[in-house]
Amino acid sequence: MFMAGVLVGSLMFGPFAESFGRKRATQIPAVLLSVFTVTTALCPNVYLYLVSLFLVGFGAGGYRVNSIILSTEWIGMSKRSWGACVTQLFSAIGECVLAGMIYGIRNWRLAQLITAVPLAVLMIYIWFIPESARWLLSRGRKEEAKQLIVKAAAINKHPVSESLLDKIEVNNTVNNEGIKIIFRSSLLTRYFFIIILSWFSVNLSIYSLYLDMESFGLSIFVTQLLYGVFEVPSVLLSIWLLNIFGRKILFIATLLIGGVSSILILAVPDDYAIAVTSLAVASRFFLIWAGSICMVFMQELFPTSVRQTATALGSISARLGGLLAPLLNLLATYHWVIPITVFSCLTLIGGFLGFLLPETKRKELPETAEEAELNGQVSPTRRTTTSPHSYSTKM
Repeated sequence: MFMAGVLVGSLMFGPFAESFGRKRATQIPAVLLSVFTVTTALCPNVYLYLVSLFLVGFGAGGYRVNSIILSTEWIGMSKRSWGACVTQLFSAIGECVLAGMIYGIRNWRLAQLITAVPLAVLMIYIWFIPESARWLLSRGRKEEAKQLIVKAAAINKHPVSESLLDKIEVNNTVNNEGIKIIFRSSLLTRYFFIIILSWFSVNLSIYSLYLDMESFGLSIFVTQLLYGVFEVPSVLLSIWLLNIFGRKILFIATLLIGGVSSILILAVPDDYAIAVTSLAVASRFFLIWAGSICMVFMQELFPTSVRQTATALGSISARLGGLLAPLLNLLATYHWVIPITVFSCLTLIGGFLGFLLPETKRKELPETAEEAELNGQVSPTRRTTTSPHSYSTKM
């Protein structure tokens, strides 16, 4: 039910953000997530519990997608990958804390209430976040965007001259065509389907391995802790190496290594629990990394008018992979190699398709479909007009 809620939340709040702004599309899911995390612990029966769990996922799906997009549209070009990667880092830390908490607290209601404590902090500061200047410009609201840029520049101690502000271009034509913009371009369509297939295979692999932890032969708590512990360096490496080697080569490498690591599990006898767990952890290490790159690619390949919707659809494909993982694992009743073979092959296919993607390292976020199509064909300095990124690199 949680994963179904995440899927629906991603679907609903993607288009919502394009119409009503990144800020509101982040705040509303945050409130839903906070409120229903508490009510889940207080549900008197399983029916209300399932409804509440769905709404927790609904809020989580909307919040995750929109908060990352909002941060990405404010972060400067040199550190843009931080938006997705830092989010994943805190997710990994949360997994480690969760493993220890559940081991020590076997009362699920109490554990659920404890998880609501960080959300209380979120409920305080979420009302002070700024709107995306890029979104404001795309809606023709130049003055509001200029005020936010001046404020961001003042916080970073980088004053902005009026002459520079006057160079900011505004899109006076609001594009209401939505996702059609992508499908009108064969190039953008190709990029879109490569990424959603890869993102789907990443989550299918991660959750299939996660749900099969008990068969590895080690304690479920130890395995969960290992997953979280090794995810932290994975994300830290992602932040560092994305700015050195770029997106494309790491996208290909992480998917191929993750796929090979998981398929090697088939070659290890069942009684070698440590070896099997090591391969599963290694596979997850690289696939988590690949998932972060999928998020970064989605934000950097598509224009502002559909960036949120494209990322939401990508997130939906990932959640669909998580939803189908339990069903895939059921095929092990026919033969135990089927699940690993299926998700490993899909991951490898995604890795090879990565050769068809362009490099987006140190390139401005595209504002139009035409700029998006040129993403892999021109230098990073293709535009001379002023961008909100110019003032907010350190935010």
